[in-house]
Amino acid sequence: MDWSEVLDPELSPRELLCERLPELHQQRIDQYRRLVEAPMIFSFLFPDSGEQYTLRVTTQKVEAVEGDMIDFPQATARGSRDQWKRCVELVRRLAEPADDQIDRVDGRIKITQNVVDGFEQFDGVLRVIITDLPDDAESLEFEVVLNDYTEPDWAETATVTVQWQVLEDVAHGRLDPVEAARKAKVGGKVGLAIDLGGYFATEFDL
Repeated sequence: MDWSEVLDPELSPRELLCERLPELHQQRIDQYRRLVEAPMIFSFLFPDSGEQYTLRVTTQKVEAVEGDMIDFPQATARGSRDQWKRCVELVRRLAEPADDQIDRVDGRIKITQNVVDGFEQFDGVLRVIITDLPDDAESLEFEVVLNDYTEPDWAETATVTVQWQVLEDVAHGRLDPVEAARKAKVGGKVGLAIDLGGYFATEFDL
């Protein structure tokens, strides 16, 4: 199974997240173990349709459920269901070339339990805006809630705006993540984004 079979825009969120992605994970389990040791939880929420899917990803399998889990996620991605097909196609364009870069990050990135535990210090929301997309349509926007399913009223929000070309250059190995971060525009609660970037730069050999 390759990314084109998983990141198929015709698949529903449930089919992709709860069926195809766990299958791919199982097939590539050895590759995953080279980069990740700790279990993690990710949730995907579509407020406009009321759909939510949560995945517990381990070095053994992916457990996927509709709704949330008892444990809190490391991140919840929140976006419009109307943008699903477009988003899946764009992610596929990044995932396929990024596959060829795995050997380049082997030994430089390792998500251990200490890394996951340290990440718990971050609360808030990242609002991500991707501009200058290849489909010449409007910018793509989504939010990432850190360490929860929904943010509290007092949560800070940082806005990160990045051009598609920057993401594509990272996926193809033409630009390292640190240089890519410098090309992004940060607004709102800038300190949240800076602290996150500093944390990952410290924990990984970026």
